[in-house]
Amino acid sequence: MIRLSGRAALAEEAAKDAPWYVLQVMTGREQAVCDALTECGAEALSPTRKGPKRRRRHKVLPPQDIPLMAGYVLVRFSLSETAVNALLGFEHVRGMLGGWLSPFALENDRVVRIMQKAGDGRFDWERVSKIVVVAGERVRIGEGMFAGLEAEVITPNSKGKGDVVVEVDMFGQKTPVNLPLAILEKL
Repeated sequence: MIRLSGRAALAEEAAKDAPWYVLQVMTGREQAVCDALTECGAEALSPTRKGPKRRRRHKVLPPQDIPLMAGYVLVRFSLSETAVNALLGFEHVRGMLGGWLSPFALENDRVVRIMQKAGDGRFDWERVSKIVVVAGERVRIGEGMFAGLEAEVITPNSKGKGDVVVEVDMFGQKTPVNLPLAILEKL
C-alpha cells in the first residue's frame, strides 16, 4: 500500500518538457504497473507493438499487442525522494534504471517519437528487417529507449523479422534486453 505522501508526490504534475524515467518491472506486468501508476495520478507509458501471429488448433490468431521493451515502463513525475520511494513500493516494480540516486532519464521529445513510431507499426514483429545477425556480433540500437547504445547479440536471427536478445553495457554492467530486429543496426 502506498502512503498518502507518496501518492501526493506522484500526483504532482511534472512540467510538460520534464524527462521520463525508466522503471524496471517484472516481465509481463508492464501494463499492470502502468495502470496502477496512472490510477495514483502519475504519468506512465508502456509502448506496445503488434506481436507474432499465432496458430492454435489450425486457426491463425491475430497478433496481440506486446510491450516494446519487455520489463520496462516509462514514468514522468517530479523527482523527489518521496516520489521515488513511492514508485519502488509498487507491486511488480523491481527498481529504476540507473538507480534511485541518479536515474536514467529520457527527454520528452524522444518518448514522443518512440510512441509515434510504435503507433505507426515500425517496431511490429512482422516488420521485415534487412539485417541478419549471428551470436557474438556487435550491433547498435537505432531507436527506442536505448537508442545509440552498442550491444552484443546473444540469440541469432536469420529470419529477417522478430526479436533478438542482446546484451547491453549499461551503468557498468551487462544487461540482457529483448529487442525488435527492426531497430538494430550492424556496426
